[in-house]
Amino acid sequence: MSRPVWVGSLSFGPVTLPVRVHGAVVSRQVQFHLRHDADGARIQNKRVCSADGEEVPLEHVVRGYTLADGRQVTVTSGELEALDPMASRVIALEEFVDPARVDSLLVDTSFHLMPAKGAEHAHALLAAALRESGRVGVGRWVLYQKGHLCLVRPHARGLVLSTLHAVDEVVSREQLSEQGMAEAAVEPGELEATLRLIEARSADFEPGRYPDVHRERVLAFLERRARAQARTRRGPRPAPEVTPREAETGALLGVLERGVAALRAGQPLPSVEGALRLRPRVAAREVRERGGDTPTPERESTPDGVDDEGGEPAP
Repeated sequence: MSRPVWVGSLSFGPVTLPVRVHGAVVSRQVQFHLRHDADGARIQNKRVCSADGEEVPLEHVVRGYTLADGRQVTVTSGELEALDPMASRVIALEEFVDPARVDSLLVDTSFHLMPAKGAEHAHALLAAALRESGRVGVGRWVLYQKGHLCLVRPHARGLVLSTLHAVDEVVSREQLSEQGMAEAAVEPGELEATLRLIEARSADFEPGRYPDVHRERVLAFLERRARAQARTRRGPRPAPEVTPREAETGALLGVLERGVAALRAGQPLPSVEGALRLRPRVAAREVRERGGDTPTPERESTPDGVDDEGGEPAP
């Protein structure tokens, strides 16, 4: 069960609505750790001074910033904490705006706004009013000692809060080098053909049809690797010994199956010459132990007229 990241109230004008804020998006990216290949232990990062190469204790680490003119400034954690916005348990909505006027590039992280116990009716009322008016609320929110501009909008049966980037954090197209290129002219025929293509491929958006294929492939690979490593730790399974009789039976079954398939297809029966004169396969392990490849056996007569390939006595 998800735990709230923040508990407080949502206010607009004289109305105060108790709320609980839950994360609406969870990263599912596969995260790897750095480990020592010899023993599998985690690798630790150390704080090392770039000037003398010595490890620096945490109490001697301070934050630094480079000003636009190149000057270096250092500050302590205490000095920065004194500048933090005053903690507040209120999300104050200051305006209600048309969501179409909010650039989608400004939207950062989204959270579910859940009503506190006893505030369900007021919560549903605000969601219905925003949905009916076609407006969203813009306000300010302090989370983890950082102030955020935020947007409160209806979503499904409830409300969603989305933090917004500051406007100067969004890179304008005018700042890009490609913006100086001449704008290409669009031919009416090209536009018409493209519109037909879009119409032919139009569909209702269903996020479930677009899974994270790369993440699934990585997880499947890691599962296969874990099983392989488990088998390696247990040691290889001994190969079952195959008796000559079992080898003959398996080969005969294959010949019979191929014959049945040929008859059903109206084809001539495959040749069965030598089908019952089989030598059991030599295991690869036995070949390695003998230190070389198995020479191709040659047929030669043996005492009592017995075929050396396991056949019946010669007449």
